[in-house]
Amino acid sequence: MMKTPGLKGLIAFCAIGITIVFSALTANAQNLQLASDSPDVYVVKEGDTLWDISAVFLVEPWRWPEIWQVNPGVTDPDLIYPGDVLNLVYMDGSPRIVLQRGNRTTVRLSPQVRETPLLSPIPAIPRQALAGFLSENRIVDKATFETAPYILASTTGNLLMGAGHEVYIRGDIEGSVNSYEIFRLGVAYVDRENDEVLGQEAVNLGAASIISSDENGIRKALIVSSQEELKAGDRLLPKEASSIDPRFFPRPPQTQLDGNVIGLLNKESRAAQFESLIINLGEQDGLAVGDLLAIYQAGEVVRDPLTNERVELPATEIGLMLTYRTFEKLSYGVILSLTQPSAVGNSVKNPQ
Repeated sequence: MMKTPGLKGLIAFCAIGITIVFSALTANAQNLQLASDSPDVYVVKEGDTLWDISAVFLVEPWRWPEIWQVNPGVTDPDLIYPGDVLNLVYMDGSPRIVLQRGNRTTVRLSPQVRETPLLSPIPAIPRQALAGFLSENRIVDKATFETAPYILASTTGNLLMGAGHEVYIRGDIEGSVNSYEIFRLGVAYVDRENDEVLGQEAVNLGAASIISSDENGIRKALIVSSQEELKAGDRLLPKEASSIDPRFFPRPPQTQLDGNVIGLLNKESRAAQFESLIINLGEQDGLAVGDLLAIYQAGEVVRDPLTNERVELPATEIGLMLTYRTFEKLSYGVILSLTQPSAVGNSVKNPQ
C-alpha cells in the first residue's frame, strides 16, 4: 500500500469539521491499519492539516473518521488547534484517537468586550496551494452554451481585451445576476470504446461584472479578471458557488468504481502532484465531490521466457486523486500524491 505523503500547503479548501457516524464503524475499526511508526501521543503543530495527522497514525488516512473519538467534555470537540494533544488509545480492542485540549492563548478585542482564541483550528486540507490547480472550467451542453450571452465588442474598439476593459454584452442576461465568468469552448471528451461524447469542456478565461442596464438588448460590463486575452464572441455564464462542503473530509466513493484518466488540465503529456485530471466517471456513476480514487498505471507487457506468450503484468498503484468537481459523465480531480507522473490512459479505482 502506498503511503500518502504529507500535504503541506495543499488546498484553500475548507476549515476542519468531521461528522462521525458511529453505527457502522466498530466492525471496520477492527481492520484499521496503524502506521508502523504511529505515535501514542501527538502534539498538533502550527501548519498541520488533518490529512497530515491522519497519515501519521494510519496507513489509510481517509479512514480517520473511524478512529476519531469525539470527546463531549471538550469545547468544540470536532475542531483541532495547534497545541492540542492527540492520544492513541484502545477501546474494546479498537484504536481510537482522543483529544486533550491544549492551552490556547486568548486576546481581548476592543471596543467589544469579548475574548477569542489567538490560534485558529487546523484545516482538513489547506486550500491555498490547491487553489492554483483547481480548474474553474465547466462541462457544458454545446447547444445550450451557444445560446449564452457573449462579448459583442470593446467600448474602446480594442480587438483583444483583458482585465480593466469595459465591453458590450449581447444576449439574455439574468435580471438579478451581475457576476459572470467568461468562457470559450475547449475539448470535447469522447469515450474511446464507443465514441460517445462524454462532455464538452468550456475553458474559463476570466470574470466580468454587469455595470449598466439593458438598452436594446445590449449591456455594458467590466472585465474584472482575465487569464488570457479575450475577444468578441467569448461567452458569459453566471458565476457558480463553490460545490465544496466546508465540513468536507476526503473519503472513498460509496460505490465500487472503475474508470480512466481521459484528459490533463495542464495540456501536457504528463501530470504531476497537485495538478488536475479529467476522468470518465461522474454523477451518473455515483461519484461525488470529496471522493478519493487511487490512480493505477497499466502493467508492462512482457514475453514469458518459457511459453513465449505475451503477458501483461498487474497494474501498479501510483497515486491518489481527490475529486473536486463532478458532472454527469465526467469529473475533475487533483492529484494528492504520486510516485511517478500520471498520464491519459491511467485507470482510477476505489482505494484499497
